[in-house]
Amino acid sequence: MKDKSVLPIEEQLNRFLQPKCLIPGGLGLWEDYFRKICTAWGEISGEIRPQHIIFSADNGCNMEGYVGYNYEVTQKQSRNMLLGRSSATQFCNFNNIPYEVVDVGIASDDGIGVDRKVAKGTKNILNHPAMTEDEFNSAFQAGYERVEHYVKQGINLFSFGEMGLGNTTTSACVLSALTGADPTETVGPGSWPNKPDLMKRKIDFVRAVLDKHKASIVSDSEAERVRKIVAHVGGFDIAAILGAMLACVEFKKPFVIDGFITSVAAACAVHINDCVKDYALPSHNSREKGTELALAEVDITQDMVPIQAQMSMGEGTGAILMVQMLKTTQHMFVHVGTFADLMKL
Repeated sequence: MKDKSVLPIEEQLNRFLQPKCLIPGGLGLWEDYFRKICTAWGEISGEIRPQHIIFSADNGCNMEGYVGYNYEVTQKQSRNMLLGRSSATQFCNFNNIPYEVVDVGIASDDGIGVDRKVAKGTKNILNHPAMTEDEFNSAFQAGYERVEHYVKQGINLFSFGEMGLGNTTTSACVLSALTGADPTETVGPGSWPNKPDLMKRKIDFVRAVLDKHKASIVSDSEAERVRKIVAHVGGFDIAAILGAMLACVEFKKPFVIDGFITSVAAACAVHINDCVKDYALPSHNSREKGTELALAEVDITQDMVPIQAQMSMGEGTGAILMVQMLKTTQHMFVHVGTFADLMKL
């Protein structure tokens, strides 16, 4: 039986913040996110215990040749992240945010980092579904279980990143299939800005992929439709992040969205469980074109996104910066003095 003497968390927050020596609403979004985090936890606390998880996988669409790099880059950059020498892991190390790299589908013989390799990359989605149903379930479960693992260790805030050539293409395919948006609205430059010829090829590729798979990604169940979309035109990284985000909801842990790929995963997650909106926190506005559309599916508008830096680095770089700002503001809201303290001076 619910203890009626315990106030709802919203009322607890109002009473907690009212006497603080702060201008009402003076910290803008940071108060909104303090309230959202505490509401997700069901308690008021100033201690954020974060974990950053990077899911790495290769994508078969890289075989089409417009990505510009070969599979070897995913392997090398994933190893580079393990050594703490990438941009995201440098951010983590400097800010004392623990991280891990999870191999859910790198095209290598050996596992890299936490080995949950489903296959050596997905199939070429121009000709085949990206993965089988069993492979989707394996990638999804890998993401779910990594969150579950860290929840048992006391982690209370997650952030997600990814690494894998071709994943802005698969994300554009997923977002267009999910929302019905034309590829011109979802395709961005990826790792090749200022290359209009490559952009056209990429848009044409996404349109061809959607046309091939359109009959296979329909279902009366919205959750099943999402799973079919990711399995047919997505990637192992998207499937894993999807599983991780839904685990966060189940375990009542908020999470930080990074850029385009994680925004698309969040959009998919909302279509499976609308409560995702209560746990998802934005970080930055990626320069990838479809990010704003993907975030809108999570009811996140651009004025709710704190970092406007036109980043598109991947790996969770923006999410990590957001985590550090949240750690700072969460601590402040709990420990800042009251007006009563002020008047005693």
